[in-house]
This record gives sequence, structure tokens and C-alpha cells, in this order.
Amino acid sequence: MRKVILQMMMTLDGFVAGPNGELDWIDNDPVMGEAHFALAMSADAAIIGHTVYQGMAQFWPQAAADPDAPNNEAEFGRLMNGMHKIVVSSKAEDLTWANSEPLLVTNEDELVRQIGVLKSKSGDYLLLYGGVRTARRFIEHGLVDEYRLDLCPTVLGSGKALFPKRTKLKFISATPYESGAMTVIHQAE
Repeated sequence: MRKVILQMMMTLDGFVAGPNGELDWIDNDPVMGEAHFALAMSADAAIIGHTVYQGMAQFWPQAAADPDAPNNEAEFGRLMNGMHKIVVSSKAEDLTWANSEPLLVTNEDELVRQIGVLKSKSGDYLLLYGGVRTARRFIEHGLVDEYRLDLCPTVLGSGKALFPKRTKLKFISATPYESGAMTVIHQAE
């Protein structure tokens, strides 16, 4: 049975975006970027919420073709272009980014059922990128098996929180980076 790994960046006070969706606080540590690459490279597929999919579909194909892209962005863009992407949405739409398929869900029960089917297939793991609404829905329904949270050395004071309610997690490991960010890995209890 495959597990779902949620990989997201968040602030020290638990926000994954500012009050107006701001992401200007994200840490671009290159060593952390290499860890993201390794995690994505071994995933069976990426699960992406509709809104995040739209942004990624505009950014990564262009980054893949940019010889001047910083750090490993061009290489990661090529990886994302080739990766199987499952897009969670409540309505049908044209998915133009290569290797993308829709996962239409009309209600919470349908989401739980369809993710259960995906998890029951053979393989290692599905990498959940979110966005925040999709990630929160997965958390609320106990669909996340492992959390890989990149804690950035920023406190926003307010914003969009990842966790919708109190959630007990089991600590696995922490990896600090020179920039002050760190990746913490927890499992669902």
C-alpha cells in the first residue's frame, strides 16, 4: 500500500501562506532544494490541488527550458514535466501540462474513497504538494501518512494555517540548513 507524503514549506508559527496568499518568506536554500528533488524523483506521482496546479503548470515548463534558472530549477522543472500529476478538482477542466490527469471529487466522501483507491495500488508513495485547502482536506480525513515540512526562519503572525485542528504527530527526524531553515519529518499517529 502506498503512503501519502505531504511536502510543504511553512513558517515557524505554522502558516503556509500570508493572509493574502503571500509566499515571499519562502527560503530557497539550495541544499533543501536538493532534498526536494530527491523526494520528487522517487515519488510514484504528485497530487496537486487545482489552484496550485495552475501556478505550477505556468512556472515549471518555462523553468525547465531556462538555461539561466537559479540553483536546480531547470532540472526540477524537467522532473516535474515528466512526473505523473494527479489534479484534485471539483469540476472537469483541460489539463494542458504533460502527464496530468484529473481526480474529480464532488464531496468529502468521494475524496476519501478515491485517495483510498490510489493508496491501495502498488508503489512507494504519492507526493502531496497541496495547496493549503487540499492539504487541509487530506489532514482532516487522515489521508496523510507522513509530513515533510520545511520550516522557514520567518514568523508571519497571521496567515493561512496548514493544520485545521489539533493533530498529534510522531517525530521522525530534523535536518537543519545553513540558511536557518530546516526540514522536519513526522508521521501521522
